[in-house]
Amino acid sequence: MEVITATLVEILSNMLNFGILVLGLVISKYFFQLTSSYKFNAELTEKDNPAFGVALAGYLIGSGIALSGAVFGTENTLEAELIRDVGIVLIIILMRLSLAINDMAILHSFSISKEISKDRNSGVGFVVAGSSIATGFMLYGVFSGYSDSFMIGLRDIVIYWIVGQVILIIGGFLFQTITKYDMHKVIGIDDNLPAGISFGGFLVALGMITKNALHGASSQIGEEIIVTIIFALVGMVILVLSRVIVDKVFLPESPLSKEVETDRNPAAGALAAASFIVIAILFSAAINPAANSYEPTDSAATELIEIIED
Repeated sequence: MEVITATLVEILSNMLNFGILVLGLVISKYFFQLTSSYKFNAELTEKDNPAFGVALAGYLIGSGIALSGAVFGTENTLEAELIRDVGIVLIIILMRLSLAINDMAILHSFSISKEISKDRNSGVGFVVAGSSIATGFMLYGVFSGYSDSFMIGLRDIVIYWIVGQVILIIGGFLFQTITKYDMHKVIGIDDNLPAGISFGGFLVALGMITKNALHGASSQIGEEIIVTIIFALVGMVILVLSRVIVDKVFLPESPLSKEVETDRNPAAGALAAASFIVIAILFSAAINPAANSYEPTDSAATELIEIIED
């Protein structure tokens, strides 16, 4: 009976955090709606636009992941509540800015809003969703860190967010390099759904790897950025190898590029996306298992410095 009572008390004592996070998610949705050209109700119910639905779903998932990081290790103090509330506001803004970066740098060859709203291009929707979820993972990793003061913490969050966006941009160029087709043409002009699913999965996987690199990040900006970049680069190599695995093991009878570009096979796109994400999960668990824990731990950079000093 004591166990039941203690559990219920623990749950109820944290319901305020839950309510604030849900409110943050709702505000995030309305902030997106107010700052974009999309007519949400028209896209979702009148036009029944699957591309917009996928993009919005990914944005909400990414926002939810990021928001959950705002209560990472918080205590029931006024200072902790202030940090949580300011963090939520910052997350809402940074998630929205990530979409602008997605438009300008990742899918820069065409207008994302046109492809989603007018062309109902679900492939683009999956890329936007993947980018949003990746950013959500990265922000979650950032919020698990520890800074020397409140203002320095705000600085750290913005800097690590920028680093994460740069990693996504580099990942976009890498994905184009390893594919045998013109990714922008296939996704943007040909409205190729499998290509969008595959690329979206790649971005999610990259976000998961970067999240683990940023887990527990401190205010030692230089060291943390170096370690994060190393994690990301090694992770990218691993993800490239996973694409080879899909080609040779799961689709031995037909090349993945042909299945995606020529045959427009959704199964191939889904399999590629799943392989990227699964490999990212396994890589992250093997390299930095502490990042999958909710217990406060040293960052990868801190651990690396301790190893070097020893």
